[in-house]
Amino acid sequence: VLPGDNRYVDVNGDGIIDDNDRFVLGNGFPRLTFGFNYSLSVKQFDLNLFLQGVGKRSMFVRGEQVEPFHVNYSQVMYEHQLDYWTPDNPNARFPRLAASGSQSNTNNFRRGSDMYLFDGKYLRVKNVQIGYTLPASMAKKVGMRKVRAYLTGQNILTFSPMKFIDPESTELGGNVTAGGANSARSYPLPVYYGFGLDITL
Repeated sequence: VLPGDNRYVDVNGDGIIDDNDRFVLGNGFPRLTFGFNYSLSVKQFDLNLFLQGVGKRSMFVRGEQVEPFHVNYSQVMYEHQLDYWTPDNPNARFPRLAASGSQSNTNNFRRGSDMYLFDGKYLRVKNVQIGYTLPASMAKKVGMRKVRAYLTGQNILTFSPMKFIDPESTELGGNVTAGGANSARSYPLPVYYGFGLDITL
């Protein structure tokens, strides 16, 4: 073990780091799930808001999202991976870089540890819509009973300590094992903005 390498805890205190020192880390199933729907009308204006989130969840993320360069240094580094150990950055999130296939690389990036454990709680503005309804007298002048214009948005804001993947996604796919935890590979969350008219003749 060299400066900047991961050090593993001798949980059972026998002086040997082996399978007997394994223990459960986190819980990948969402707890404290919640949703909040709010509607408000003031004169001609209306607001509909839906917030959704998870108050407690662990995400076990491995692969290229955590391991710099990943396979044989053939891939890229992400911005969050730049927080790796150097003598000038001793309190880094990730261990030092080491050559692919080296003992340090195997020790640092090929063993399960809390390095791969991330806080997956979040609060998301799932849907929001703001509308304005013309006064009935004005709508009548243009030959209509009701005219309402609105702006709408979906997934427009997310508050979460997890910044580099969507905390609503699953890192496990259909395989609920540590081996299935592979980077939460998923299409980026679509953000939608729209404008519409509700017209009643």
